[in-house]
Amino acid sequence: MKSAEARRQFMRLLWHDLTDPFPGRLAQTWRIALVCALTTMVAAVYQIPEAALSCYLVFFVMKADAAESSILAVALTVLVGMMLVILVLLTRWTIDVPSMRIVALVIASLILLYLGSASLLGELGGIIALVIAFVLTLLSIAPTGELATRGILYAGLMATMPMACVLIVNMTMGLKPISLLRQCVQDRLLACADLAQHPDPSARARVAEAVWEGQEEALKRLKMTKMLALGRSAEHRRLARALVESYRIALAVLALPTSTPQPSRDALAAVLRQAGESLGRGEAVEISESLPPGIGGAEQTMWRALHDLAGTPDDYPSDAPAEPFLRADAFTNREHVRYAVKTTAAAVICYLIYTAVQWQGIHTALITCYVAALGSVAETAHKLVLRITGCLIGAALGIASILFVMPHITSVGAIMLLVFLGTFGAAWVWVGNERASYAGVQVALAFLLTVLQGFGPTFDMDTARDRIVGVLLGNCVLYLVFTRLWPVSAIRRAWESIHDAIANLAALARNTKQVEGKHSHDLRLAYVSRVASHLADCRRVLGLAYFEMSVRRATQAKLWRAVRVMTALRRLTTRLASASGDASGVAPRLENVAATNQKSAVPIEIDESSRGQTTAASRKPVARAANLLEDDIRHLEKLIHER
Repeated sequence: MKSAEARRQFMRLLWHDLTDPFPGRLAQTWRIALVCALTTMVAAVYQIPEAALSCYLVFFVMKADAAESSILAVALTVLVGMMLVILVLLTRWTIDVPSMRIVALVIASLILLYLGSASLLGELGGIIALVIAFVLTLLSIAPTGELATRGILYAGLMATMPMACVLIVNMTMGLKPISLLRQCVQDRLLACADLAQHPDPSARARVAEAVWEGQEEALKRLKMTKMLALGRSAEHRRLARALVESYRIALAVLALPTSTPQPSRDALAAVLRQAGESLGRGEAVEISESLPPGIGGAEQTMWRALHDLAGTPDDYPSDAPAEPFLRADAFTNREHVRYAVKTTAAAVICYLIYTAVQWQGIHTALITCYVAALGSVAETAHKLVLRITGCLIGAALGIASILFVMPHITSVGAIMLLVFLGTFGAAWVWVGNERASYAGVQVALAFLLTVLQGFGPTFDMDTARDRIVGVLLGNCVLYLVFTRLWPVSAIRRAWESIHDAIANLAALARNTKQVEGKHSHDLRLAYVSRVASHLADCRRVLGLAYFEMSVRRATQAKLWRAVRVMTALRRLTTRLASASGDASGVAPRLENVAATNQKSAVPIEIDESSRGQTTAASRKPVARAANLLEDDIRHLEKLIHER
């Protein structure tokens, strides 16, 4: 019954994600569709092949603000240039030796996928591996080295041409990151004002969502704004301080006692609204009220944060130390190597299948293996479902366009309009929550591959059929490999996120010791944001647990235990962030908890001979880690409270 209710809850959230017109969603959607239409026009006029793949890249590069989109476009252009050199060398060495192509594909794929899992390279490692593997597989149909080299150069043009369109659109009509930062601070302060004045559940949920999503994205946007010198330095400093202090206020208002008198609540709400509106207009905040006498706790924290928010600061807030490129477990966690082996194996199997049957049109099977593979079985299955659903919807739209629209198209402008309308709906889904966003990009890819098969109107149905078959083949192979070869449970991924959160919580505890400086809390809040990001990742992974097969899925008790630990970590984080004294003494205790969790929270190993039946011994490590973690967190909460 609980599983059925969880699925219904997931579907309700999914529908909300598809229909929620949150601020900025429409603006980003129509800009993506516009760049796709411009890319189609340039490809048709200058006869650049594979316009569908060029438009596909646009979805990954176009972000909410112009600065990030422009940086990604330039970075991808530079990366493509470097990859062209590597591909030309690999072509020269492997074009006449088919076995060497497989060896080069496997080695490059293993290295890049391992780095993508074990370092900050992330998804970029998989994208680079995909491009190298795909080009190497195409060498089997290139009759001469000269044609292969020409094809590689065309591939570079296909990737860089849409980046030029991205730059043109963002430089002329892109949304400036400063505007987004102002809106972020304003929304956060107005939400805090509503909760401070009327502590109802809906207002609390808004503030809690803002707090426990972290502000890593906003801080990254601020860094890009500074790097590109967009705007005045005084406003940069003001927005940087506003981000920190508004986050501090949001944490404090969640801890505001219900016994706080209503006049004090009204005064706080009025000042918060005034500050939010001033920052939204790009003006400095003026606080005329002095710190009320006789207050303490969360209320005092909020008033002090408001006074720190006023005016224009002389310097920027302190940042947390940058994370190293390689993760701490890069050389000790076998899952990084296993992930690279599983994804590479699935890709090679797909390549061998469509090569053996001489059906090059289903090469999307290989692409599917790289873009749909994720760490756990639940995440991979979730992405596969979205990919299949999006592919079928996009192919249906494409076939309908061929049957009913293409006969009436006589110009490039008409094709641009068709691409704009088709990608608009796909982009709307892509910009939303990640529970459904990946389906949007698959709708766009299937639609574009169907309607953009040359340099003009097309009536070929074979391409649509081949793409669908390729996607289904890749999904099946990937699912079989990831569920049969070293399967990783969602509960394991959730405990890994909890471990990272506790490690950052220990760093937060070490930095509760008061140091010289006006804003000694800056570093604390930076670590709070990191903890919140890891806990948000834990919550996301747990929400996908029901995509696992029932024989491998963690029990409801284990899932709820992880949720309870996550809730306890939130309470402990809130208390550490607002600690008025030196709480660094609890850091060793937290580090010990993190180490215990990392050693004990092993995945449930399933013996294939037992047909999915777990033994009592296999359940003990996870339960033991959870009990130890919960006991230690209760002890630490009491310790912090007593200090």
